[in-house]
Amino acid sequence: LYGVGVIGTAAAWSVVAALVAIAGLHVYWGVGGRWPGTDEESLAMTVVGTPAGSKMPGLLACLAVSGLLVVAAGLVLGARGLVPTGLPPLLVKVGAWGVAGVFLLRGVGGFFDTLIRPESRGTPFVRLNRLIYSPLCLGLAALVATALLAKR
Repeated sequence: LYGVGVIGTAAAWSVVAALVAIAGLHVYWGVGGRWPGTDEESLAMTVVGTPAGSKMPGLLACLAVSGLLVVAAGLVLGARGLVPTGLPPLLVKVGAWGVAGVFLLRGVGGFFDTLIRPESRGTPFVRLNRLIYSPLCLGLAALVATALLAKR
């Protein structure tokens, strides 16, 4: 089924494009970028969900998240057979399923954020989490699963 293979490959590359863009945003924040906020406090309230007066995570934390996102992208491509990883195929496939699981949990958990993290109440993050961040995570989980399940 040629069409199914194309769908799986397109899903994998879509995940990679999103993860690389999000990784870039984390680097941008780590080096002092403030969009979509106007200052450090508003940015932290918008993308982290911390209360007024909070600061953004530092450079190392932002770079760590960015690095993990790039690794996740590599695992998806490797599991799909689109790039060599040099790792045992089973490890790559398990890692890629782990990526799907993390995004699934993050996506579902985001709809309960104020229960899990009550300090986020009253921040712009809560609305954005329900409208953008959590649905994006659920979409990424679905795309990873599509990439892993579709025939080559």
